[in-house]
Amino acid sequence: MFGLASTVLLVGIWGRAVVVDTNELADTLSPLAAGDMVSDRLATWLEAELVEAGVDGVGASVAADQVLAHPSVGPVLEQLVAEGVEAAASAAPTGASVDVAAILLPASGQITTGLNEAGVPVGTEQVEAALSQLDPLIVRDPSDRPFVGASSPLAANLGTAAMLGALLMLFSGTAYLAMSRDRMRAFRALLTRFALGALSFAVLLRLGSWLVDPEGGKAPFRESFALLANSKWLVPLTIGLVAMAAAVIARVFRRRIRPEAMSRSEDGRPIRQEA
Repeated sequence: MFGLASTVLLVGIWGRAVVVDTNELADTLSPLAAGDMVSDRLATWLEAELVEAGVDGVGASVAADQVLAHPSVGPVLEQLVAEGVEAAASAAPTGASVDVAAILLPASGQITTGLNEAGVPVGTEQVEAALSQLDPLIVRDPSDRPFVGASSPLAANLGTAAMLGALLMLFSGTAYLAMSRDRMRAFRALLTRFALGALSFAVLLRLGSWLVDPEGGKAPFRESFALLANSKWLVPLTIGLVAMAAAVIARVFRRRIRPEAMSRSEDGRPIRQEA
């Protein structure tokens, strides 16, 4: 029971640390900008916007794919994903959106080049005018709660799981100490078990990060999952080191102070005996 509770506590603390840190979460999910799911959705959206701007349907489809495949547009898509994460974490009562025009306007030259290569003869001024009219991407409606961040239900659930794990650790650990003859030794054993569990969790995150993406970023989804596993691995490592240090201190304290049987003589002076 103590081991199960410690696992819930570690997962809850690590998961909440990942969800709350939106900046690192945005960096973790930025490789998804090169994935088919994200690029296809953005291509569909950009195609619809180009059609509304006056480009024919076939040309808009080819142009959208050509633009998103341009190497100079890749960082722009990563910025879009990062802004999307920030919008998903926003707790504003009016909802959250991403100003796509402000993000794409600095890349108007690259977009113009991509459109020209796709067979759409346009100038930079036309592209800038079309980009300035792009509608923002609605990430969160006013009635929705934040998807990530400190105010999100996910962070609250993970925090609740960590709290329940800590309480279960306290109750099960107290019961174990109450049933043990040598409570100091039992307390040290619990600390050691918890420390080894936390250190194992940290090693598992680091090793899992490499196992998910051994090729080093060649697959966007694998890279994102690897970064997610690698993020906040220092949290369980720190917890494990602190618990291990506490176990070592308890062991040293146990060696230096030995229990002594005490009895009182008739004059009231205690008589020390070997334990």
